[in-house]
Amino acid sequence: MALIREMLFMDDAALTAYSEEALQQLINRLAHACNGFGLTISLKKTNVIAQDVSNIPCISIGDHVLEVLNDFIYPGPIISNNLLLDAELNTRIRKAATTMDRLIKRAWNNNMLTMITKMRVYQACILSILLYSET
Repeated sequence: MALIREMLFMDDAALTAYSEEALQQLINRLAHACNGFGLTISLKKTNVIAQDVSNIPCISIGDHVLEVLNDFIYPGPIISNNLLLDAELNTRIRKAATTMDRLIKRAWNNNMLTMITKMRVYQACILSILLYSET
């Protein structure tokens, strides 16, 4: 048996379910558990996203109906309700292009850097953004 001595806050949790009813049950259980530990769920920051559904779900915590979003950033990638990666890919390409532009003077046009060093800068700064969305 585990004993939780101190839980100051819970951040960036995601609950998933295959139906609106199942998600509402999970939300109810979470709200009940948080209440038992004296935690408060931020209703402003708690959202719902439904993927590949015909009807928009109506999920609530107490009397508050949660906002349904088309997409949101959940630590890292953009999650969309249409199951496409377009928004995520466009964001990564935009970030990489911005970084490339910022490195023109310091790296790409710097005659004191060797081609090997420039390639390492490219791999560290540009490829990491494109592949892992790291900034």
